[in-house]
Amino acid sequence: MWKKSKMADQTAAGQGAGSTHRDTKMWKKSKMADQTAAGQGVDLSDGALPEERGIRKKSKVPGVMITQFLEELPEGMSTPDFTRKPIALTIQEGKLAVFKAKVVGSPEPVISWGRASGEPVISWGRASGEVVYHPDTCMQKYDKDTGEHTIEFPKVAPEDADTYKCFATNKHGRAVCTVLLNVIEVGFNKNKAFQRAEGEASEPLELRKVLKKRKPDGTREEKPMEPEEKVWEILLSADKKDYERICIEYGITNFRGMLKRLSEMKKEKEDEVAQFVSHISTLKHIEVDDSDCATIELDMDLKDPSSKVFLYKDGVMVPFSKELGDELKHSLKQVGKKYIFSIKKLGAEDAGLYSVDVEGVNIFSTEFKVPEVEFAVKIQEVKAEEREDALFQCVLSAPMSEIKWFGKSAPLCNDDKHEMIASEDKLIHKLIVKDCMPVDGGIYAAVAGIKSCNAWLIVERKFDPSLADKDPAGKGKKGARKGTVAGGGNDEELMRIAKEQQAKFNKEMEEKLAAAKKAQAEKEAQDALARAQAQADAKAEAEAKAAAMAADKAAAKARKAAGKKGTGGTKKTAGGAAAAGGGGGGGGGDGDGGDGGGSGGAGAGERGAAAGPVAALEEEELKVELEEEELKVEPEVQREMERETEEQAEERVAQAMEREAMVQVMEKIKATKYWVMKMRKERWGKTERSGRSASEKPLLLLKLLSIKSSDKLDISKDGSFHRLKIHKVTEEMGGTYRFEADGRKTEATIAVEDPPRFNAGDLTDFTAPIIVKKGQKATFKLSFIGRDPIKVQWYLEGEELSEESHIKIDNTEGCGRLLLIKLLRKDSGDIKLKLKNEFGSIEAHSQLIVLDKPTPPQGPLEIIEASSSAIEVKWRSPKDAGGCKIDNYILERQQVGRNTWKKLGSIGTEATYRDTDVDHGRRYCYRIRVETEMGISEMMETEDVQAGTKAYSGAPSTLKVVSAFKDCINLAWAPPTNTGGTSILGYNLEKRKKGSNLWGPVNPPDQMIKDVTEGLQYEFRVSAINDSGPGEFSNPSEFVFARDPKKPPGKVIDLKVTDSSYNTLTLAWTNPKGIPGVQDEAKGNYIEIRPAENPEWESCNTNLITSTVYTVKGLKSMAMYWVRVTAANDGGNGEPQDLDNYILAMPPRVRPRFTDAKTKSFMVVQAGNAARININFEASPWPEVNWLKDGNPVSKRVTVSNAEGASQLLIPSSERFDTGVYTVQVKNIVGQESFSVEIRPKPAGPVELDENVPGTVTVSWTASPDEKLDDRLYYKVTKRDSAKPSWRTVADRIFNNKYTHCNIMPDREYQFKVYAKNDMGSSKSSMSGKWSITRKKVKFTLKERESKTCNLERPPKFLLPLKLHSAPQGYECYMSCAVRGDPAPSITWLRNNLSLNTNTNYLITNTCGVCSMLILRVGLKDTGEYKIIAENQMGRAESATKLLNEPTLWR
Repeated sequence: MWKKSKMADQTAAGQGAGSTHRDTKMWKKSKMADQTAAGQGVDLSDGALPEERGIRKKSKVPGVMITQFLEELPEGMSTPDFTRKPIALTIQEGKLAVFKAKVVGSPEPVISWGRASGEPVISWGRASGEVVYHPDTCMQKYDKDTGEHTIEFPKVAPEDADTYKCFATNKHGRAVCTVLLNVIEVGFNKNKAFQRAEGEASEPLELRKVLKKRKPDGTREEKPMEPEEKVWEILLSADKKDYERICIEYGITNFRGMLKRLSEMKKEKEDEVAQFVSHISTLKHIEVDDSDCATIELDMDLKDPSSKVFLYKDGVMVPFSKELGDELKHSLKQVGKKYIFSIKKLGAEDAGLYSVDVEGVNIFSTEFKVPEVEFAVKIQEVKAEEREDALFQCVLSAPMSEIKWFGKSAPLCNDDKHEMIASEDKLIHKLIVKDCMPVDGGIYAAVAGIKSCNAWLIVERKFDPSLADKDPAGKGKKGARKGTVAGGGNDEELMRIAKEQQAKFNKEMEEKLAAAKKAQAEKEAQDALARAQAQADAKAEAEAKAAAMAADKAAAKARKAAGKKGTGGTKKTAGGAAAAGGGGGGGGGDGDGGDGGGSGGAGAGERGAAAGPVAALEEEELKVELEEEELKVEPEVQREMERETEEQAEERVAQAMEREAMVQVMEKIKATKYWVMKMRKERWGKTERSGRSASEKPLLLLKLLSIKSSDKLDISKDGSFHRLKIHKVTEEMGGTYRFEADGRKTEATIAVEDPPRFNAGDLTDFTAPIIVKKGQKATFKLSFIGRDPIKVQWYLEGEELSEESHIKIDNTEGCGRLLLIKLLRKDSGDIKLKLKNEFGSIEAHSQLIVLDKPTPPQGPLEIIEASSSAIEVKWRSPKDAGGCKIDNYILERQQVGRNTWKKLGSIGTEATYRDTDVDHGRRYCYRIRVETEMGISEMMETEDVQAGTKAYSGAPSTLKVVSAFKDCINLAWAPPTNTGGTSILGYNLEKRKKGSNLWGPVNPPDQMIKDVTEGLQYEFRVSAINDSGPGEFSNPSEFVFARDPKKPPGKVIDLKVTDSSYNTLTLAWTNPKGIPGVQDEAKGNYIEIRPAENPEWESCNTNLITSTVYTVKGLKSMAMYWVRVTAANDGGNGEPQDLDNYILAMPPRVRPRFTDAKTKSFMVVQAGNAARININFEASPWPEVNWLKDGNPVSKRVTVSNAEGASQLLIPSSERFDTGVYTVQVKNIVGQESFSVEIRPKPAGPVELDENVPGTVTVSWTASPDEKLDDRLYYKVTKRDSAKPSWRTVADRIFNNKYTHCNIMPDREYQFKVYAKNDMGSSKSSMSGKWSITRKKVKFTLKERESKTCNLERPPKFLLPLKLHSAPQGYECYMSCAVRGDPAPSITWLRNNLSLNTNTNYLITNTCGVCSMLILRVGLKDTGEYKIIAENQMGRAESATKLLNEPTLWR
């Protein structure tokens, strides 16, 4: 350790002096020397900031690194940290991209953004990519309410794709995190140019050479594929999710390296494919269907349809036919752009790698694996009832995690309809088809590997008689789902077969394993023969080495003798060694012995210097002659020896001899009681083992350091207890300590932790950024100390570096060196050196900035001004300024149509330029370059920009005739609002005679036109003139006569009101006639009106009206208005003419009358229901409406609603006392009218059975309480007996309280019900008790008649036809009829000869010949003729009726 420290001091001194010393493995550090940034000897005086030497620590948020500038933070202060870091984005080109972040820290941090590969700027001592902010490209924002820092890209472009860094900085530290932005370009070949340019810039890698070479015709060489070729073809066409599985299968361990190499191969493949194919999609790997056929499917658009397509299997071309029906095993079917390769009659020999090539370029590859599996039990046919589950199950001969299921040739998956289950041993597979319906029937197949089996699923629909009457057509709702499963076999039998197959499979695997072991044994036997031959050769070589060892022994004896003569003995006093302190090795002497003593003395001196405070050391040197003896070699060691080189064999023999000599020395040591501090081995001389001569003897020097008490060591004894105490342990004190007493010994080891550390001065130099130019090289080196072994790793932007053509790494003892040559701009970034040993790790960071020429400026060009006098444009700064500050923009200009470019020179650092040397209407193109200290960038050529486009002025306002005379006309107009960007120079004025199509100029174009002819009519138009020329013409003016002004007209004649309403008023009049010299004819009229309470007149029309009839609108109902009309012409307005009296805004007076002639005067309402009476009428003015009941005002429980022309009376719940005559009275100033309606509620009363008469039954009952109130009330009697339990009507419309029923059969029980009925229906029934007549039994003899065949077939006949129906709108309507016929006839309902059987608005039933139809809500569309047709094979019958729409009382 002392030696390393000494070297470090010497190195530091050497660096300060600028010297280079190869022994200490250190290099000179300088800023820029010989075009190489070889050193980093920059201290604080050179600009390095103390923050860069801060303490690095990780944040609680993953991916955030914090640098703390101070060792201890002040109270209440904190370093910046991210509470929410930005999230990576993958977004389509042209969309809005936003990154958001939240930070904390005290004081509040400052947020900045950078790009990993952008224009570097020096910020806080680091190189970071500059983000150029512009409202159109990139904006940085901060929301105080949410505390979010955002950076937005309004329309993200492909060049914005990069790794962005977000920095949060305050005076105590800085936090940084990175986020990735990926931009998806639209189209197949959008990024080809970028990939091609990148490929040309990078060093060419012949990665595709590992694949097959091609013949001149584009086909592959006929030979099997190598494993490496096969795995790369599989990876090129595989999905990313399958990479890990493929790597495990083929034993690829360097996953990162594989991905890097695969990415480069894919880029090269895309370039090759793009030569022949314009678009590829839908790449489906090989699949096996239920017809024992495997298919490969892909969609590709060939640039040349005649391009040749090849199919290969394991690198060997496979012939195929163009149609599926041909006899060849392989076939190709092409449908448009879709290519489908098929393999029929599959077998185990079909397994392999299939590749599709186009003109010698591989397009797609897929691997086809054929598992060795058969169906031990195939699926069987299943018959299931509707709404029942069906189960298919099979047993395999070998385990498979899943198999494919097909239903009617379509692949199935786990969903709500299908469920696929596999047993734990993966042998039994099941498919459950849930809730089977007839549509689910068909062939189902199971596919395992290339084997398949299929079976039918038959779904039977079971007829339910109970649903026949409700749904005779079988189209009703489906029945309930069943919980049973059809097709389930004997599970125990399947388990037994599965166990047999499992045992068989295990046995086959054991046999294969035994065969593999046998083959391995045979191979090992062959290897053993080869090793035996090698051992024989090695024995001969060992004999030669033995001779050499004998010579070494003789030389050792000679040196021993010479040493005795030089030193005079083998022992020296301990005091002499301590006093010397490492000064000399003993007495001088001639020969090898003297040399050895000197070397030993030097070694002791080193140890004495290293021990430092230890005052007393005893040293004993024992030189032991190594005896030659036979070494017993084990067989395993012997095999290792055979693989050794000659140098390794010599080293191994020397180490074995040293170990043996050490044992002999330890046996000769005599010590009664002392501490042994450390044992150390050294070899005589400084030469390498490979350079040692055969005459030199390897000697062992054993140093035993006895220890005594000192300042740092304390040795004490307490009885038999001995103690050694070390006060301050240093690295030199680590090792094995031994205590010996009377031949007994004990040991203990002190391990001193020594983590790697950097030299503080060198670390300061290392952290300073290194700035180099493109193509130069940069060197990073840093010395360190620590316990070996130390793992040294170099990183660039977080990616570990390894030895490559442009990367050289030299990590020697105590120093790490990184050399980067041929640097590019993209190599800029963070350089990290990481050291790690068993005690800890440490990192050091620096920055590499590679300067290069800037990239061209970025478009698109923004035109700020393009006028006739100047062009001002603006562009975006370059994406990468090459790490330098922009000095100037250099511009050139070309006028479109010319070949020369005019140099405009340097314009400064602003990305904008105003060009005033332009000609109006000319188009110009510009070239823009960026100039920095590293040079001038490539040019950016802009699109054409026109100086002051031909912008014509807009149209002036329509001309207004100011005055007209027989010899001149005066006009006026307003200038155009759109002047075309320039000033108006003048106007063009044109005229046209009425009836002509030709416009002529007015000369001169003055506002006073004198070029007119008296008595003719003219119209005029005008256009404005600017720098671009005449603009648009205005709209033509009104026709004007060239004549002297007219006199105003007189008053209108016969002004009157012809019609009126509540909102309008229609006037009529006659225009005044012209009187020469007094008044002229009127050209039009103005109508004015004013309310009676307002003294100001309001004009109803702004333009003159030529008509003599006018309707004034927007009046207030019943308001009072004054009206007048004024005639006008070109000479002015005449005197107004008023009406004689005011006008009321109301229609003409009308006496009240009722408009609905069908309103009923009698209404029967069931008690408890609502009663409505709607009355429609007309009257003017609006009348007063009153309702009366029996001549008195209605009660408050009755609601009356009045509207315009209608009135409604509503009784929400009618009672018996609501019966009466309701009268409505409509009255206005003209007259009065009334209408009456009578309302009767439905009666209800109990009835009773009075008596029974033998032979007949007389039923009597008490009269209903409503009989006196309702003269329409009558009774109905129904009967049933024990023979016929159903009730049937025996008497109806009985107006008294008795009924006698005859034909009473003895021994039968009778019951009767009596109902009270009126127009609204029947009341509840009153039932009699049971009644019967008994009679004596008489013997009855039955004489059988001969049976006759009876034919019951008959044509349909309506027993009860349809009746006429009239129903109010919105109510129900029920139609019914009875029909008979044998066989049962089919029933069809028609409305206006249109079938209603499928119309869901009608409820149609047919129960035992009783046909009925219910209309839920009657509307206007339901009225018309209804017809029912009954038809069977014997004939046909019809019945028709009509449905009338009875008007409702209220809507």
